[in-house]
Amino acid sequence: MEQEIQEIFETERVPAVAAPVTEAVRESPIAPHWLRLVLAVEFLVALIAVTVTWEEIGGQGHLDLMPWFLKLALIVGFCWAFMRFSAALARPGKWGTRRSFGWLLAVFAVVAAMGLITYYYHLHEPTDDDDNGDSPGTSVRIPNRPPSGAHL
Repeated sequence: MEQEIQEIFETERVPAVAAPVTEAVRESPIAPHWLRLVLAVEFLVALIAVTVTWEEIGGQGHLDLMPWFLKLALIVGFCWAFMRFSAALARPGKWGTRRSFGWLLAVFAVVAAMGLITYYYHLHEPTDDDDNGDSPGTSVRIPNRPPSGAHL
């Protein structure tokens, strides 16, 4: 009985990494675990790049008017779509696949959404009350006084 149980465990023992090796993995120039690391670093660098670029192009004043969750969703959405586009390009085979084209369209859709939302906040920003120009200017005239030592 004990020997049968041992045989069952030995025959059904599966290594910790039991992923089947396919032809696509063998042909890939980068090992899959390195590709995941590269894509994670690309995502983090894209977060910084998109934030700075959007601030420069859209203007910090318009971004300050937006709610934080809207900015976060658009920035993370852009970075996710761009990372998935890069992952689709890194797959072995033809680079212009339907998957890569779909993710590229997703990148352009998020960029268009960023532009439209920035334009909306540009149109609806509050006006400055100090620069309205409707208030009349005040002038004060000081009369000329004779010098203190002069007698008339």
